[in-house]
Amino acid sequence: MELSAIDYIADRGGFEIFYEMLSMSKHKRVRIKCFIEEKQPIESVYSVFKMANWSEREMFDMYGVKILNHPNMKRILMPDDWYDYPLRKTYPLQGDEAAQWYEVDKIFGKEARDIIGPEERDPAAIERYDSTRFSRLGHEVPFGQEISEGNEPDTPLGYQEEGGVKLFGKRLVKELDENKSVTLKERR
Repeated sequence: MELSAIDYIADRGGFEIFYEMLSMSKHKRVRIKCFIEEKQPIESVYSVFKMANWSEREMFDMYGVKILNHPNMKRILMPDDWYDYPLRKTYPLQGDEAAQWYEVDKIFGKEARDIIGPEERDPAAIERYDSTRFSRLGHEVPFGQEISEGNEPDTPLGYQEEGGVKLFGKRLVKELDENKSVTLKERR
């Protein structure tokens, strides 16, 4: 069903490798775990379990665990020329300079860094006045329109088409009336 690694490099100098197996005929599950040193390779189980193909490649790509005798051992998620392994605990959470400039450098070249700027690696970062993003609820603006504090248009919130949803002249969904809506405290 699954196989992967857990990074224990800082504590124990290697990885715990685990295999989750399921017997469909016997309705039994078994977990096999082993520990390997950081640079120690392991033998592929692809010849026995074909599903191990992508899982072993992912383990190599994300942790750097070398798999011997795998038929197609190459990166599966990261670019082929990536230099590190993103699921190791030593990998920086927000990436580093190479991660920040990777796509700009690959697509436009290093000379475009001043024009384009670094990639935003923080998924929680939101620039309030960036109108090139999708519209913001309650303050929708056309793509590219300049906005700044004080001149944001107010857009009334709408939850569905006026008059509800109709199909062949028959009303399928009534128009929402916020005053009649109820929030359930528990499941019925």
